[in-house]
Amino acid sequence: MLWAVMLTSCEGIMSGIYDEPPGGGSSVVAVGDTISGSIYIEANHWDEWFYVDLHAIRDAVTAANAGEAMDSSCLRFDPYKVPRTLTGEWDGASKIYTYRFRVITGEGLDDNELLDVVEVDKQPEAPSWDFAIHRNNNRTNGGSALETTYSSMDELPVNSATLLNQMASAGKDTTFVGDIYTEMEVWVDQSTMLQEIIPCQSIMVNQVLSRWLTMKIPPMPPAFNHNGHVFLLRMNDGTVAALRCANYISAKNLKCCLTIEYLYPY
Repeated sequence: MLWAVMLTSCEGIMSGIYDEPPGGGSSVVAVGDTISGSIYIEANHWDEWFYVDLHAIRDAVTAANAGEAMDSSCLRFDPYKVPRTLTGEWDGASKIYTYRFRVITGEGLDDNELLDVVEVDKQPEAPSWDFAIHRNNNRTNGGSALETTYSSMDELPVNSATLLNQMASAGKDTTFVGDIYTEMEVWVDQSTMLQEIIPCQSIMVNQVLSRWLTMKIPPMPPAFNHNGHVFLLRMNDGTVAALRCANYISAKNLKCCLTIEYLYPY
């Protein structure tokens, strides 16, 4: 059965969530148990994480196929603020590290100095999620990622097993890489950037999945490099999704407004 829905920034329940069409909007198409489409997230703010739940999107479509009302909340991506203070009991790990990165007066990102460390609340999360986005940073919910050489979702082999076999036969690395802890990669405030001072969130990130949008420094402010390859996300239940960052600039010319194509399960 073919089932489809398109959500854009029209007046109504989704109003204000997305950029003006045709630059924004999210869509889902279902063929059998497989969903595909695109999601649009305005991740241009420095202090916000967004969570994507492909399982929930598939479940909503499955319910709609069974005649139930479509729960479109799975295609609404609300921001979760990065904590900057401690309001309760500390979890023993969450901190904001403030660094001076001498990208103007020194040798670049590797020429840095730790200025301050502050204990903060734990990063809030959605009740369920598969991957999360913060500007050019991504993390997974216990998953792992692999970059492929494909630049089009339409050209992918029939499934992920076939793709991995093809990569292995061509001598390509097929290792999925999990998240790692970082204290320097998730920048959460730009107000002192020109003074080379950047507060950073201590958090797990997936450096492979984050390759679809990377910062180039210098210059300051940073320039962005867009990688249009298809990435595979292996989730904590063993299922695999194909993901591709198709665009990172909105119709209003705002950077870090991501259009992400997806195919799940793949």
